[in-house]
Amino acid sequence: MELIRITERNDNKFVSARELYHFLEVKSKFSEWINRRIEEYGFIEGQDYICFSEISEKPQGGRPAVEYSIILDMAKELSMVERTEKGKQARRYFIECERRLKEQPKLPTLPIKQQKANLLMELTELIKIYLYRGDIQMIAATYDVEPYKIRSVLKGKSYEADILKVLYEKAMQNKAVLKDGMQVMINNLKA
Repeated sequence: MELIRITERNDNKFVSARELYHFLEVKSKFSEWINRRIEEYGFIEGQDYICFSEISEKPQGGRPAVEYSIILDMAKELSMVERTEKGKQARRYFIECERRLKEQPKLPTLPIKQQKANLLMELTELIKIYLYRGDIQMIAATYDVEPYKIRSVLKGKSYEADILKVLYEKAMQNKAVLKDGMQVMINNLKA
């Protein structure tokens, strides 16, 4: 159950200070409350919170509202210092959210070079599925490329973007012909 919406930016979890303010049912004005809390507890802009103006149509005119995105730790602390049942509830909610986030398995990140190699291998394997006998020779003759260079790209031993692009286009062309041909056969059998 989501009490207060948590958003993610640049691997940080944020909460709208205004949403927290409303949830906590604070009696003072929002701007007074947030400014007082920032000063009282020494929160730092750019580290604990981000301040921005909400640009919107104001029916009665006036200045745009100033909004604050606050990190979870600041939200927990603000909830705690309210010393109300709602504050306690919000604090427990944020602690539970953090616990769930920590329990999520982290996907191991591979170095960029390894990611590229894996993607290249996957792409060439998919291309091979749709290449026909003779396609390599035809591509070599059409684009004046040695067949061994094409085979080297298909085996993942070398990376040549131009050759890879031509192979991809040929595989897509073959796939479309295959699909259209099968559809004709299916339609003929159903007729």
